[in-house]
Amino acid sequence: MSLKEAVDSALAQEPSGAALGDALRLIREELDVDRISLHAINEARGTFRVIADAGDAILPSGTELPLETTTQVRVPALGEVFSSSSFEGDADFDHSLDQLVCDMGFRSGCSVPLLIGTRSVGGLCISSRATDLDCEPLIDALNDVSTSITLAVHAARTAPPPRILVCHDDPLVAEGLARVLENSLAAEIEICTTPAEALEQSREPSSRVDTLVCDSFFAGERVDSFLRTMRSGGSSAPALVVASSSSSLGRTLALRGGAAGYVLRTDGPTRIIEAVQRLRTGQASGFDLTGTAAAEAEEAMTHLTAQEARVLLLLERGLRFKQIALRMNISESTAKGYARNLFAKLNVHSRGEAVFEARRQGVLEFLEVGEPTSGNA
Repeated sequence: MSLKEAVDSALAQEPSGAALGDALRLIREELDVDRISLHAINEARGTFRVIADAGDAILPSGTELPLETTTQVRVPALGEVFSSSSFEGDADFDHSLDQLVCDMGFRSGCSVPLLIGTRSVGGLCISSRATDLDCEPLIDALNDVSTSITLAVHAARTAPPPRILVCHDDPLVAEGLARVLENSLAAEIEICTTPAEALEQSREPSSRVDTLVCDSFFAGERVDSFLRTMRSGGSSAPALVVASSSSSLGRTLALRGGAAGYVLRTDGPTRIIEAVQRLRTGQASGFDLTGTAAAEAEEAMTHLTAQEARVLLLLERGLRFKQIALRMNISESTAKGYARNLFAKLNVHSRGEAVFEARRQGVLEFLEVGEPTSGNA
């Protein structure tokens, strides 16, 4: 299979950012270069935007900057081919982003314009750490695939924007996620603060929901329960869990609830955007569960009775058995009995060990959802 055929195959299903990224990885591996990047050009605004890349990163996808900051994209924006076997020896390679490229160790490169008629709509760029790079065969290879890449970029631009439901009961977090997705994916975002609102949005006949984004908990409901509710309500959109904390149990429950992707909020905007893009092409991500931690945590949570779980939570809050008994309206001996059963199920011998083990397994955060602070057990 030729390089062009391989690129065409990668772009055959959907011209999304993830598919374009896969195509760039194929080109990079075939040409054996350090970095290849794809940029959309907005002639009216005089800017370029990073669509996808492969290899050593310089700018995250979605970044938009003035054309005057970079020679490698500015030249293709004029409809011309850029070629430099030595950036250091190129007097014209002196713009602000050019300097960053050099500071990151790149020494040579080339780029070709992506043309619709005579108008340049993008640039396909190679950057290399090698000096005295032979650019001619690389330019030929880029020109060979440029039509396929151009058509994919044009199709991605003209396709209806993805519609994403951000499901989170914290308005600040929801707004932050919404702006990241809206700016980077040119997506239509709907923020839902309750499961009922999310279900109503997904049922709306005129609403085409492409992706659900939620946390491990949503308005006091665990992710597995929330996603099952959405599925039973008729929603078939793939779900991405953007978790506020790392937990193998959280991954397991998200997977059991039907989520197709899992990332941490602390992974940053780029990882979140990439995960959404992968979901749109049917690719799952983030469920690299290893060891027995998830299985242990799920088994412990499943087999704890409601009373044992309540005792565990109260032990974690530092209450003594007499206080636990009063809180749960039971006798102190009954509270100690629940604790003994709890210790046996967690394979520990003391209250301190029980709290430590439950926290290690990620059980505590899931038991705390909807836990009353007072009243009967």
